[in-house]
Amino acid sequence: MSGTLAPSGRGSVSDGTRRAIRAALVSNLALLALKSAAAILTGSSVMVAESLHSVVDSINQSFLAVGLRLSSGGGNGSFPFGRGREQFFWSFVAAMSTTTISGTLAVLEGAEKLIYGESLRDLWVALAIVLAGLALEGTALAVSFRSFELARRSEGFRSRLSYVRSTRNPTLLAALFEDMASVSGLLVALVSLLLVMLTGDVAYDALGSMIVGAILAFFGLSLAREAKGLLVGEGLLPSELQRIIGVVSSHPAVARVIDVRGTFLGVDSAILGVEVNFRDGLTTDEIESAINELESRIRRVFPQAKYVYVEAEEIRGR
Repeated sequence: MSGTLAPSGRGSVSDGTRRAIRAALVSNLALLALKSAAAILTGSSVMVAESLHSVVDSINQSFLAVGLRLSSGGGNGSFPFGRGREQFFWSFVAAMSTTTISGTLAVLEGAEKLIYGESLRDLWVALAIVLAGLALEGTALAVSFRSFELARRSEGFRSRLSYVRSTRNPTLLAALFEDMASVSGLLVALVSLLLVMLTGDVAYDALGSMIVGAILAFFGLSLAREAKGLLVGEGLLPSELQRIIGVVSSHPAVARVIDVRGTFLGVDSAILGVEVNFRDGLTTDEIESAINELESRIRRVFPQAKYVYVEAEEIRGR
């Protein structure tokens, strides 16, 4: 068996993720102050829900930043393959906090106001803050979407939905999903407040809070699902396996590819094991040379393969 280590190669995608996180954090902190003031001045449930959303989002951005920082270190005795999965873990924590804290509390706040009711006041204040929030969150969403598009194109995906389902960068997804949830929540708040102002029925405010909670829960659970698969050791995509099998089987020294397995250790770091049956009559030096060539071929078609282990089937068990 042979195994070699390739350089990590973090670049513009990680930089884009950091920019998306910073933009979202600045936007959330500014909006937290505005939304909280609006909730206090107006008594609006939907503004309380949006305030909770901004609190949790600010905490989540800190979680994502921690994961990004911790994952950047190299391997050591305790973590021989590095700590790349820190991003997966902290993205999962952020997703669950969005669902369980802000989503649940927003629904409960709306349900309470729907049952007991409460008069609202100075709704124009809340309306102005929602419009300002849409401008801020829209800017943050534009930044995170550009980072998402950069990553998608750099990895060769044509479909955005396919990339969402296949990406190993939950931190980038978390920033994008949270910004999408923020804009969606503010649009719901805008409609709710306008309906209250037009009809005088405060039930629209309570319903708006519950809808915001449902939106947060949806995005949180969607992100948690993506992060969970990476945490528990999700394998390579069929298309990635086929590319690897193709370059290995085309090598003149290889008689048959027995098995290819791999999993991701981080956003841009994978460990890969390849088991092959070499042609008869090869010397030990020729097999060693073929293994080195196979490792180079594999990394050309699958650059994320930081750790590659090629095993010759003939020497198994020795």
